[in-house]
Amino acid sequence: MKYHSRLFKIILVIVLCITMIPIYLGSQVKETKVFLPDTNVKTNLKELIKSNVSGPVITFDSFKRVAYYPDWYADVVDDVPFSKLTHINYAFAIPTSDGNIRDLEDTAIVNKLISTSHNNGVKVLIAVGGWSYNGYPLEDTFAKATNTDEKCEKLANSILNIIDTYGFDGADIDWEYPRKKTRSQYNVFMTYLKQGLDSRGKLLTAAVVGNGSIGYGQTDTVLNMLDWVNVMAYDGNDSSGHSPYDFAVECGEYWTKTRGLNKDKVVLGVPFYERPNWASYADIIENNSANAYKDSTVMNGTTVYYNGINTMKDKTSWACNNVGGIMIWEIMMDSKNEQLSLLSTIYDTTKELLDK
Repeated sequence: MKYHSRLFKIILVIVLCITMIPIYLGSQVKETKVFLPDTNVKTNLKELIKSNVSGPVITFDSFKRVAYYPDWYADVVDDVPFSKLTHINYAFAIPTSDGNIRDLEDTAIVNKLISTSHNNGVKVLIAVGGWSYNGYPLEDTFAKATNTDEKCEKLANSILNIIDTYGFDGADIDWEYPRKKTRSQYNVFMTYLKQGLDSRGKLLTAAVVGNGSIGYGQTDTVLNMLDWVNVMAYDGNDSSGHSPYDFAVECGEYWTKTRGLNKDKVVLGVPFYERPNWASYADIIENNSANAYKDSTVMNGTTVYYNGINTMKDKTSWACNNVGGIMIWEIMMDSKNEQLSLLSTIYDTTKELLDK
């Protein structure tokens, strides 16, 4: 009996010691929270993929389908498939070395394009610049047109005047290309233009090189001003296809990963033409519809490279998950055959993947 009594006392002391530990430690003991997994968290793979990329989730309505409409066509406005586009860039307004903008070529077509686009819910931007004018590189013209603060402001005001006159929804600057020696004046010019566009509630975009060191002419200062960049992911090495799938991914990732842009600010450019002879996709498939499902063929004894339906679908699928849209150079080079149209492929793919 003594043994049991002694055992009971020992057990009682141990229990009392244990219960007194928190009191003894007092404020020295910090509360430790244990986080348990939320059983309501969804683990949908598509949502996880989307949340892993910087920027807002891209939807069908927010995904941009931007097409360039060059001014060298006659009146083909009625042939534009407006229902499949969100934006049109009218190309080009040409700068002069003194900071002015040349008169637009055919104002009747401009007015018709803008009014028809607006009636279909499509915005129209004026694309300023391009590679050359009458054989003269416009890179030099831009450099001269912005070599003083006064000329930077003058060029910006000239563009704003065009926008006010015709009712454009913004400006797409196609300076090919601002470089290290001109990027400071590029900053000044774009700052003036951005201020004027913001006061009008208008868009500011830029056509940019696919990748590489030339891309650093687009400074972080300017990139922060832009609503988005139109990445010219084409005209690469002709012998490798000039715009294969891997090159497109490389270009897109240069702007999202290397330069750090949110994906909604990057629009991937795709070609509706072949290299090296520049024939349109429509011409490529005109006499042989099987060419629509290939990326190369022989025309007049020369092997030409382009993007067929399958590659265009693959690029669009990648774009839906990784960037904010697709840009087309240029819309009138597409086939009018709905079943073989590259724009229809882009539209149908985005609708399938994003219209949920």
